[in-house]
Amino acid sequence: MAWPVRYKVVGLLMLSTIINYLDRVNISVAAPDIMQQTGWDKAQFGLVLSAFLCGYALFQFPGGVIADRWSARKVLGLSCLGFSFFTALTPLGQNSFLVMLVMRFLVGACESISLPALASFNARWVPRQEFGRAQMVSISGTSIGQMLAYPTTTAIIEAFAWPMVFYVNAAVGFVWMAVWLLYTTDTPREHPAISPAELRHIEDQRLSTTARQTLPFWTIVTAPSVLLLCLTYMLYAFIAWIFILWFPTYLVEARGFSRMEMGIIGMLPTFGSFLGMLCGGVVSDWLLRRGYSARVARARFPGVCVGLAMPLLVGGVLVPSATLSVACFVLFYFIFSLAVAGYWTMPLELGPRAVGAVGGIMNTSGNFAGIFGPLVAGFIIAQTGSWVTLFYVAAACGLVSSAIFTFLVRTEPIRVAGIAPAATGEQTQVGVGLGH
Repeated sequence: MAWPVRYKVVGLLMLSTIINYLDRVNISVAAPDIMQQTGWDKAQFGLVLSAFLCGYALFQFPGGVIADRWSARKVLGLSCLGFSFFTALTPLGQNSFLVMLVMRFLVGACESISLPALASFNARWVPRQEFGRAQMVSISGTSIGQMLAYPTTTAIIEAFAWPMVFYVNAAVGFVWMAVWLLYTTDTPREHPAISPAELRHIEDQRLSTTARQTLPFWTIVTAPSVLLLCLTYMLYAFIAWIFILWFPTYLVEARGFSRMEMGIIGMLPTFGSFLGMLCGGVVSDWLLRRGYSARVARARFPGVCVGLAMPLLVGGVLVPSATLSVACFVLFYFIFSLAVAGYWTMPLELGPRAVGAVGGIMNTSGNFAGIFGPLVAGFIIAQTGSWVTLFYVAAACGLVSSAIFTFLVRTEPIRVAGIAPAATGEQTQVGVGLGH
């Protein structure tokens, strides 16, 4: 029996996030080689990592608004074209620190519009009670991309040199963009291969996402529910970016693994993250179908998971055994990633007709914190020579994030530019309301 078209589309979205994260994590895995060749210290390389995040933070909201009002499909294609092109140009930075900063900024700027556009696209293609799973399968490519970045980057460096990593990753991105634009359509109704039964299933259960009205920034960002969501996600992303961008160096310098060992062992926590994302989406959708409110399914469950992960994060850096340390980090990343489903389903709950815009604002807040996270980490490590303080700060941020998400974030839809919140038949059923 053939897979439904929406499953294939979500599979292509997962491939896009795999490529997306290959292009952002490869520089972290290649960091020891780049620093050795260029003579840059950790503080300087922290600036390189933060340059990416500066670009990544700037265009989240505009990209989300364009995806909502124009074509999320085309926005995703243009995003991949842009970050693949500037990834291919990244090796030019080996001769100039300024050029490297510019290239990484432009890679980040092009990648910044991808996740808000992805959420907007899924909102058009996926029923609400499948949205958590669809989002997590789509976004789980971030973990797969990290896992692949470790062995592929190290293998390419061993066989050739670090610049070849960026050429290969860019080529894969160009291929994906062509396939995406040829196969997908803006809405299910436009797709020639979709069956009438699948189309009815999608349209009967989907929240209304059709809107062409202006989506003012201040109307969305001043909503209390959005402000609190942004605050908890900012703290959450601070931890995630430190872990993504500095963990390879931690394994080499603090735990004594070789580069090839790091390439293999570094995949294990990321595999835990992959499983956590998928499980989080399944559990969140299950809670919604079982009659729990959206606040329980989309906010309280993931909020608790963030708090439960923090002791394992601290344990990973304190235990003397390298093997036990890796085990702690694997469990940490699994539990920590259970919360991703909550964050990336909230835009649909809060703004059904502005999914990309709300998602863009949320992701902007996370990446403003991320701009300073790698930079602060680099300076802390350079000045103290120790990783412990950094992990304590990250764990404290996680506990605050958990408390906000669990106890303060609400899920009632907001009004955007005077547009009434959408509703479907399922939202009016007893026990499946948005709750409090």
